Amino acid sequence: MKAKRISRTVMFIFLGVFSLLVFYAIFNTGNPNSMFRLVIKDTSYDLAITVGLGLVVGALVILITLTRGESGLSHLLEINTEYIHKLRRKGRTDVEIADSFLSEMGSKGGLLHGLAKRRVLRYLSKL
Repeated sequence: MKAKRISRTVMFIFLGVFSLLVFYAIFNTGNPNSMFRLVIKDTSYDLAITVGLGLVVGALVILITLTRGESGLSHLLEINTEYIHKLRRKGRTDVEIADSFLSEMGSKGGLLHGLAKRRVLRYLSKL
């Protein structure tokens, strides 16, 4: 648990650093006096550097979001473990339990619903 918290903190620090670099790169693309000239002398690479930094920021945001969503969903399922066992004793399948859980959360359909359903089913199979 502590290692997870440290890794999330490191990811947030990287996100902050790369966000600042993207912000600087956006407003200094093509500037001959940019701090990027210390590393890359040619200004023709500025746009590629800016896009690359933007992709890194996007990937970090997705990574942070995915790790947060999984722990929150798992936490909700852990809270309801007794109720899940009760439903299983009544003969409900994992798919029915997952659909019921997601409908109570307000998830109606779509790509995110499908991803969440797979996570719930994965958790239920471990129970």
